Amino acid sequence: MPVGIPDPERHHEPRHDTYDAIVVGCGIGGSTAAAMLARAGRRVLVVERQTGPGGYAHVFERGPYIFDPAIHVTGQGGEGQIFDSLLRHLGVRDEVAFLPVESYYAAAFPGLRLHLPIGFDRFIEAHAAEFPAEAENIRRFFRLCEQVHGEAHFLPPQLSFKRLDAVVAKFPVLFRYIKADLSAVLAEHIGDPRARAACVASWPYVGLPPSRLSFLTFTQMLFSQMEGTYYSRGSFQRLANALVTALERHGGELVLNTPVERIVIEDGRAAGVVLAGGREVRAPAVISNTDAKRTFEQLVGEEHLPAPYLRRLRRMKPSLSAFVLYAATDVDLRREDAAHETFIYRHWDHDETYADIERGLPGGIWLNVPTLLDPSLAPPGEHVLILTSLARYDIGQPWSDVRARNTDLLLAELAGLYPALRDRVRVIETATPLTLERYTLNQGGAIYGWEYLPDQTGSKRLAHRTPVPGLYLAGHWSQPGAASLRVLVSGIHTAQIVLAETGHPDLAAAFHPPDLPPAM
Repeated sequence: MPVGIPDPERHHEPRHDTYDAIVVGCGIGGSTAAAMLARAGRRVLVVERQTGPGGYAHVFERGPYIFDPAIHVTGQGGEGQIFDSLLRHLGVRDEVAFLPVESYYAAAFPGLRLHLPIGFDRFIEAHAAEFPAEAENIRRFFRLCEQVHGEAHFLPPQLSFKRLDAVVAKFPVLFRYIKADLSAVLAEHIGDPRARAACVASWPYVGLPPSRLSFLTFTQMLFSQMEGTYYSRGSFQRLANALVTALERHGGELVLNTPVERIVIEDGRAAGVVLAGGREVRAPAVISNTDAKRTFEQLVGEEHLPAPYLRRLRRMKPSLSAFVLYAATDVDLRREDAAHETFIYRHWDHDETYADIERGLPGGIWLNVPTLLDPSLAPPGEHVLILTSLARYDIGQPWSDVRARNTDLLLAELAGLYPALRDRVRVIETATPLTLERYTLNQGGAIYGWEYLPDQTGSKRLAHRTPVPGLYLAGHWSQPGAASLRVLVSGIHTAQIVLAETGHPDLAAAFHPPDLPPAM
């Protein structure tokens, strides 16, 4: 079942020399912004260096198997939620079918396996039942997460010093914990280190262990999926394709296989782009959906940026990358009680897991089995397996030297989790941080944009507006952050800002998705 966009050969050259907006990169954030602008009547061009849309959401096929490289689930896919509202607004709701995942996730620790259900109260009680001596402390910890997330959701998007005291008084709990790391908050509430470890087993979703991870980011991740996670039938390429369909139905254009060599800056503002081969295309608004450092240092040029902004950019740390194993099996994983997502740990101490990652060994591992929900991704009776390990880009030796070793270690983890899989797994392909860097041009193959340190989360991430008038950011290098839901929200916010700043704020007014956090 092919999942690429139809007839990609038609995307080869811009039809015009001038547009209302140009989007560089066709990841979910960029294509959302582009489709929104086209829906508002703007003439939009999207330029993508790869052979198809989606960025990290772009699937690949190996024989009869379809693999999602990065996106495995998303929150807010139900009726009336953000994805539903956006796709209806764009007129492409029938292009994507979201399948509800039966449980939140499973977690496997030495001597313990947990299946965590959907629903906040059920999720809490599953932990409380496993650690009865800490039950009340676990409840208090997760209720705190709920309160901090709620207060952050309603934080004003722009906060002046004049209003700071009033806002702090209104949201005292949020401001008590806004700079805290997750480990410190856990230690404040839960005594048993195993209970603490189990409560935050999903930390690889955001790429840092509790001792380094922003507590605020953890609460946002938790609640974006707490009331339900979803898989896109046929792969998340369907979502990427639907956004391109919306773009084109409303008069926009997508050009593939075309790198952008430079963003044109004239009189201090963005004025268009220069494509590979030298063609210049003009627009008063340019949106970058690519690596932020590359955007500013290579496409824009440091001479066009204020020194404080450059210093801030150079201080920011990119996230970890990943080593990914794509495989298939004919084992009946339903009989094995497999989950759609399972986090796998060799250690109870998450800092030990992070130390493995630092040494170039697999760590922060999770298994995704999308065929439990969508059998169309593999031949009848078979399953695809995606085993992801967080990874440093630079491990002090070539990735080619450790690829086979890490593949064997991941296969051993898989067999330890489900012994029936031993000798019944076909390895289709592996990807290293170098693979991810080559495909996306993200620095170091970063999979989450910036690390989710306390000083790089929320409003500390780069804003959609940049110091260069007419130049905007969308995607996981900007607010609100990484993952499919956040980059979608990023694209919505960027489009709304561009419309407002080009004199058409009313054109986005018809779109009011529920529970959309404010633009920072």
